[in-house]
Amino acid sequence: MFPTGCCAQRGCAIMDGGVGGRDEEMRIKAFTAVLAAVAALSACGQDVPSEPNALPPQPRLAPASPQASADTSVELDTSPTIEQIKRRGRLLVGVRSDAPQFAQADPSGDYRGFDVEIARIIARGIGLNPDTQIIYRRLPPTLIGQAVSTESVNVLLGPETSATRELVAVGPYAVAADGGPRYATIKPGDDAMRRQLQQILDTAVADGSWQRAYDTTLAPAGVQARPK
Repeated sequence: MFPTGCCAQRGCAIMDGGVGGRDEEMRIKAFTAVLAAVAALSACGQDVPSEPNALPPQPRLAPASPQASADTSVELDTSPTIEQIKRRGRLLVGVRSDAPQFAQADPSGDYRGFDVEIARIIARGIGLNPDTQIIYRRLPPTLIGQAVSTESVNVLLGPETSATRELVAVGPYAVAADGGPRYATIKPGDDAMRRQLQQILDTAVADGSWQRAYDTTLAPAGVQARPK
């Protein structure tokens, strides 16, 4: 038998060894847990592998810069005179006081005649109501040129004279057998309005509006005329 003190010491040594082993095992498990946590955090920062059938990411394209329009249509032009007419809501039309077969007022004050029908065609062509948005002004030969120059009228209907030669004659919209060509005369410097007026007059011939105007005004009076 071992001495009591020795056994006590060996027992103490065995007990110490057992406690020390458990501490070492716990430290290893804790260290392993730390390594596993570090590995997990590292995996979170990695790219997720793409699926086998996934398409590769497409590069972003810069937005295309807008290209200027190459349309040269005359409808895109802006006529200052027509814009003014639309703002005012009235087309001012000058008719000759010395040509009653083309324009005259009836007892109720309403204007009738071939030139009146042409004025209605023009008003309709620029987007106005021909029944309510035309003002007619009967002008003597001495005032026709001044009326256009001072914008008392937007359009003067009638033959070209010495008083209108400095203005712009559009047309002719009619050629009368006994009076020659008749024009829609406007002030200079508004080429967009000239082109639009010419287009309106050409369309009236093409769609039959000119013929209807003639049949209801000049034809019954025995006045011969043609479009151009």
